[in-house]
Amino acid sequence: MKMPSAKIIVNAFMFVELLVVIFIVAVLAALLLPALADRNHKHSLTAWCMSNQKQIVIGFVMWKSDHSQQFPWKVSTTNGGTFETSARGYAAPCFQCVSNYIRVTSVLVCPTDKNRIQATNFAQLGNLNVSYFVSLDSGNNAAKSILIGDRFLQVKGQPLHPGLFVLTTNSNVSWTPNFHAAGGVLTFADGHAEFTRDDELNSFIQNQPLATNHLCVP
Repeated sequence: MKMPSAKIIVNAFMFVELLVVIFIVAVLAALLLPALADRNHKHSLTAWCMSNQKQIVIGFVMWKSDHSQQFPWKVSTTNGGTFETSARGYAAPCFQCVSNYIRVTSVLVCPTDKNRIQATNFAQLGNLNVSYFVSLDSGNNAAKSILIGDRFLQVKGQPLHPGLFVLTTNSNVSWTPNFHAAGGVLTFADGHAEFTRDDELNSFIQNQPLATNHLCVP
């Protein structure tokens, strides 16, 4: 009987080993790719939310420049502002004020916020069409002063309810889970937005120019 040559045996083993390697790579890819895709998807949603907030803040800053350097919540409703409604904790009118500057209602809804829907127009805008709170006491230090942010805040594990919330620099604040991954977005009065992790959030709060800040939460 003719025995197979050593070369044939080696080649056979090399082919089998190659198949094993390909199989292992395929299994690893099947395990890792969904996780990577999910992470990339969450990152893209965060970038989308940051873009939304930047556009809104630009609208507020433009409104301010046209109204004696006052934000809408500092101006009476008789003069086109939202002072009276904001003081009662109703957030939607603040965003209605800047409709001439931001144009589209879609920027008012965070893509991770499944409990909010885009309004068809600004005239019908309500709190259920807004994902972002407004800080009514945004100070003069624009680079540190939070102007708007994701509404997904919680204090001592309890989510904020719609209305007026008094935030102090010693509040124990965190982000509600299941929205952005382990964090949320804040945008400051100078127009820059930052993604803040849970372990960073209280540092941002403590660095606010004012010891007390009233948040108008939708």
